[in-house]
This record gives sequence, structure tokens and C-alpha cells, in this order.
Amino acid sequence: MQTPPSLTFPRVQADNLEGKKLSFPQDFAGELNLVFVAFQRNQQRDIDTWVPLAKELMKAHPKLRLYEFPVIGKMIGLMRDFVNNGMRRGIPDPATRAITITIYSDKGAFMRPLGLKDQKKIYAFIVTPKGDVLWRTEGPRTESGEKSLREFLDKVK
Repeated sequence: MQTPPSLTFPRVQADNLEGKKLSFPQDFAGELNLVFVAFQRNQQRDIDTWVPLAKELMKAHPKLRLYEFPVIGKMIGLMRDFVNNGMRRGIPDPATRAITITIYSDKGAFMRPLGLKDQKKIYAFIVTPKGDVLWRTEGPRTESGEKSLREFLDKVK
């Protein structure tokens, strides 16, 4: 699904699961960034349907990088530590922890610039380091979602 240029990735500061402080969108490392946003723990399964394709596409498109953004909402420091430690234990790969950035802020403020209305599904975006959303889809990987992403990336190659 092609996205109107009016959608933008919100400005957020957060730590990745390796403990590195980051500011987005400027800290996106790729010219194009495939960003997955989830709101519930069980949605990781839907993101996982996309990951093999994302890794394949990064080989074919060297300017592409992958990120996962679990959006938890506001939480006090001790609870953040508890959640982050649990997520770290569940993700043994340091490379995956480095691209997993947990957002602890107002969910609505995060969702609005991306045009999101439903927290019951995941979203996938192609985002520039300036925060422009160039492509978007939702839900687990499907044939049509994969085709749309491949076509988009082939056009910008």
C-alpha cells in the first residue's frame, strides 16, 4: 500500500535493548528503514512473519535497515526496567536487541503522526531519516503485502 507523504515518524527518544540512547527519526541508520510497530506482546508473532523477508530484502537493498518498535505507553522507571529486562532475556541476539527500541510514551501521541487508529495489529513502514513515511502496510506478512513492499523497493532502487 503506497502512503501519502503527509505521514511522518514521530520524534521520540528511547533506548534500544542494548541500552543505547537514540533519537528518532534522525538515528535511523539506513537511507530507507523498514520499521515494524507493535502494541501488544503477542504481536511479535506477526512481526516474525516479516523478518525473514526483511533480511532477504536488506541483502538486495544495501540502503535498507530494519527496526522494531514495541510501543508500551507511559510507565514509571522500575516497571520500564522490568519490561526491558524481560525483553532482553527473550531476545538473546545482540543484533536484534540493537534494533529493538521500546517506546514508553503516550500511545496516542506516537500513533497520530503515523495515521494509526488501531492497536490490535502491527504496522510496517518504510521511513527516511527525516521521518517521512514512504510506504505502509498492516498486519502479518501476506502475499499482497510482500508484493507491495518488493514493488516499492524496486522502484526506489
